[in-house]
Formats: sequence, structure tokens, C-alpha cells
Amino acid sequence: MNFEERLLMELKAEMATRATQEPVRRSRGIMTRARILAVAGITAAAVAIPLTLGGGTAAYAVVKNPDGTLIVTVKELQDPEGLQAELNAQGIRADVTYTPRDKKCAPGRFIGADYGYVSPNPKNMTAEQLEEFNRPEHWRSRDVTRPITRDKFMISPKFMQPGETLVLEFRLGNAPGVGWSLGTYLAKPGSPVRPCTLVDEGGTDAEQAREMAGS
Repeated sequence: MNFEERLLMELKAEMATRATQEPVRRSRGIMTRARILAVAGITAAAVAIPLTLGGGTAAYAVVKNPDGTLIVTVKELQDPEGLQAELNAQGIRADVTYTPRDKKCAPGRFIGADYGYVSPNPKNMTAEQLEEFNRPEHWRSRDVTRPITRDKFMISPKFMQPGETLVLEFRLGNAPGVGWSLGTYLAKPGSPVRPCTLVDEGGTDAEQAREMAGS
């Protein structure tokens, strides 16, 4: 499950909660990933006061909070090696890749530490299998990063285990107003992360957002 899917899940949960509290007039429309990022960022903006400012450029910046979390701002997809080196300097074993529009890294670059990288299909699972499937420990990769705004997210190292690598795959957005999308994964300790081999992404950001929303 990638960055935008988690945003949409949080947004849909919030909407469901509000729906039980008061009637809402709904109108159909296209919710792009940019809109999802912007709305989710409103509810996720409360973070600890920054303690130290790490390295950075005009393209990115890394700030460390007193609780050990990191705030990463990405303005432009430039210098992935620099961002990776800065995360390593802040104690995060990381692998950072930037890909063009309509491209992604082919699967199989590493062995995933949980279901986030290669997830079984839950459609035909029994109730017991679904319960096991949804256990939090199987989805730590989606908890490691949390969106704040459209160009900023938080990394929580407490969800990582010793020796794991945080794999961040950024891709340029392919819809108006979408700067980039992010896939977050955890590689098992001892599993090397191989270089990215580009393959076709398939579908636009707007189409994928509509599909995630079930419309």
C-alpha cells in the first residue's frame, strides 16, 4: 500500500465518522491525488516542534524532532542520493529512488519485511485469514511514513526493526497539481536493495485515485 492509498484510507475513515454524526449532502466528482493529499494534510499537520535541522537543498530538507521522528520536505525530485545520504546520517537506513512520470520500479528489488511490498489478495480470504492479514505487525511499512502536506511527510523510526531498510520510491505526478507520489516499503535485514529497473506504471494519478475510491 503506497503513500496515497494510506491518505485515502484515512480520509475515507474520517468521512465515515462524520457521516454517523450528521447528515451530509454528497455530490459526485473526481478526487485527484492532489486533493487527497491536501485534505489529509489538514488533519495530519500536528507534529512535534523541530529540534535540529539536518542537511538539505532547495529540493529537499530533513528536520529531526525531539521524539526521534523526521520531517522530510520534498520540493523537487532532484538529488535522490543526497536525500538518501541525509536520512542515513540521521540514523535511517534508506534507499531513495526518483522515477519519471508513468514509470515505476519493477517488483522484486528486495525481500519485503511485511505485506506492504508484496501483498496477498484479500478478496477470497476467510474471516480468520482477513483478521491475520490486517494485524498491524504485517503493515509496519505504512506506519513508518505519515503524510503532513502535499510536499511533506514524517518518518517514524519506531516502526522499523534493526537492520531493515526504508525503501522510498518517488514518482513524478502525471495529473495537474500532482507533484509526486510515494511508495514506502521495508526491506528485510540482510536483503540488498537492487537498482531500480523502470517499467510502465499504467493509469494516471486521477484514474488510480478514482479506482481507490471505488468510483
